[in-house]
Amino acid sequence: MSRATEHVIIVKPGKRPGKRLSKSKVFGSKFSKGKRNTNLELNLTSMIDIFVLMVVFLIQQFSADGDLLFLTDKIRMPEAAHYEQLDRAPVIQVSQEDISVEGALIAQVSDVEREELWNIQPLEEKLRDQKKAFEVLRQAGASGEFKGDINIQADKGVPFKIIKKVMYSANQAGYFNINFAVLAGSAPAKAENSEG
Repeated sequence: MSRATEHVIIVKPGKRPGKRLSKSKVFGSKFSKGKRNTNLELNLTSMIDIFVLMVVFLIQQFSADGDLLFLTDKIRMPEAAHYEQLDRAPVIQVSQEDISVEGALIAQVSDVEREELWNIQPLEEKLRDQKKAFEVLRQAGASGEFKGDINIQADKGVPFKIIKKVMYSANQAGYFNINFAVLAGSAPAKAENSEG
């Protein structure tokens, strides 16, 4: 057969990758000619981040109506026959000795009692800081809005003057919806109507 009678396709030569390019992690797979790398690498940092987020989410969801407050030996809370579930909000704890916010000591009750001013400056500052942190989280994409809710967990023996100062300081910091934490007590016994 002669070359004149053969059907010949004329093309331009293809590019061949260099040795360095064929060993590249990015482009090397294109030139592997069917061979696949069976050794997969996992980015461990990303996996740990995902697991931490899942654990935090599960812990938050574990108790939906949950224990928003912790009972301590220092605080003897009053009982109430009629009550509602507390909403999640910052907690001010007032014992006979001290005042704390979310477990962080703010002031001694004896010092607050001697003070002439109505506001408790360290308490007001701490609550303002929490409000600012909430606003920063909201700007970063967290859902919800600041409602000004606060829960006060006070000992039943604390003088009312101290409670008024705590409430005043919370109002000055922008927390206007004040809830008091109480223990769920039993309903009062009904008086029997005895006619006879």
